[in-house]
Amino acid sequence: MPETVKCFGCGGLVPESSRFCGHCGRLVVDPNTSTVVDHVADDTLLERLRRVLAGDFEVERELARGGMGIVFRAVDEQAKRPVALKVLSPELGLTARAAERFKREGRMVAELEHPNIVPVYRVGQIGGILFMAMKFVEGRSLDQILDAQGPLPVSAIVVVLQAAARALFFAHERGIVHRDVKAANILLDRDGHVMVSDFGVALRASDITLTTDGAVIGTPGYMSPEQCAGQRATPQGDHYSLGMVAFQMLTGALPFQADTLAGIMHHHFFTPLPDVHVARDDVPPELARIIGRLTAKKPADRYPTTRDLLTELESLPLEMAARREGERLLRRLATGDAVAAVTTRSLPALPDTPTLQFDAARRPRARRSTAWKQRAWAGTASAVVVLGLAGWVVFRPETSAGNASLGGGSREDSVRARGSAAVPAPAPARPRPPVTGLLRLLTSPSDAEILIDGRARGTGAVLDLPLTTGSRRLQIRARGYITFDTTITISADSTISLGRITLRVPEQRP
Repeated sequence: MPETVKCFGCGGLVPESSRFCGHCGRLVVDPNTSTVVDHVADDTLLERLRRVLAGDFEVERELARGGMGIVFRAVDEQAKRPVALKVLSPELGLTARAAERFKREGRMVAELEHPNIVPVYRVGQIGGILFMAMKFVEGRSLDQILDAQGPLPVSAIVVVLQAAARALFFAHERGIVHRDVKAANILLDRDGHVMVSDFGVALRASDITLTTDGAVIGTPGYMSPEQCAGQRATPQGDHYSLGMVAFQMLTGALPFQADTLAGIMHHHFFTPLPDVHVARDDVPPELARIIGRLTAKKPADRYPTTRDLLTELESLPLEMAARREGERLLRRLATGDAVAAVTTRSLPALPDTPTLQFDAARRPRARRSTAWKQRAWAGTASAVVVLGLAGWVVFRPETSAGNASLGGGSREDSVRARGSAAVPAPAPARPRPPVTGLLRLLTSPSDAEILIDGRARGTGAVLDLPLTTGSRRLQIRARGYITFDTTITISADSTISLGRITLRVPEQRP
């Protein structure tokens, strides 16, 4: 039996006499020799694809990288047409989970036959490489255009938003949420046609096998607050991301930027969207109102359905001449031509993201302060009750109408008569719904567990978590950190925003 060596790429066993792995196409050497030569630097993924996919695709060059895969330009040898070849990123590993997700993406997108969605031609697996062949769009992505051009004219922005909304409406009607709407996933061909691509993290609403609550998937600058909190995706999350794209097209930059992921997420949670009229004066009030609703912090404050969003976008006052001009500009931008730059003003600096740090020495003081507030509220409530009873005693009626017609008995008789009269049984009180308030916070580290009254209520973040009014014990804990433990008071119909709570690391003693 011939001796074998292990492939550096996929781990498969390869005969010693073979120069290449039959599973992944990588050049192999014997690791037991005295000198091991690592050919990984020379044997790039592009070269491996050319060897493994030879006869099916002629792979030319790399185009882009995303969360799920790497995209190459290739030629389909059978159909004799250029394609965008998306292959599973080697960093993810060829696990059953990754393979299932990648294949599911291909099946989902293949169902979405729409003029504003990039079509998928073929999904397969050759030599251990999962791939998806999509239509190659001759043009540029929206983020490339914005990087080169900056802010766009309003007419072109409206055309892009309407086309993207039509694509999302088609997908949402079929139970598919994109979850990664961003400028890089909006493509423009040389005819100025707008298409949404890369449903790589898309989720069918009925699919619960691959993604669970608590998983944060998406691009930070475009993610909705609920997506930052790890909640399940809904069409309203795509609405929020599209609102971020609209803001970027108007101003040339995303509204929320920070040095860290936690800082960006904090802005999505707590920082109001900057007013686009500060940046430029030509924004129609109807468009500004739509963007404001798209980017509302609470999903319930956004559009209830994508049909409602599309209806409002298509009702924007845009004359036919302006629409033609917008489409003409997009055609020029897609081919790399420069158009007249749009002048904008700088937006005000974002507020600093407040960070609450746990301090063991200050915790008792915080609790005393909370207890004092509770006693003050209790005293006020007691005073209101006493005053109410006093007012009833003073202003209650002396006699009933029936007693007055009997000829004026004494006060004592009237009291006894009222006391002896049959009092109807009170109607059973209806149960009142609990009065609640909302809690919103982020944690650092992002995997810290959030507990309310000893019950786990989230990891890393909670967004508008409903809690019954009164005092609640808040604990935030993570392995290797000092537990944050305090008492908060929930008030009715109000939101407590605690910002980002950073846990401390125990001091190392010598």
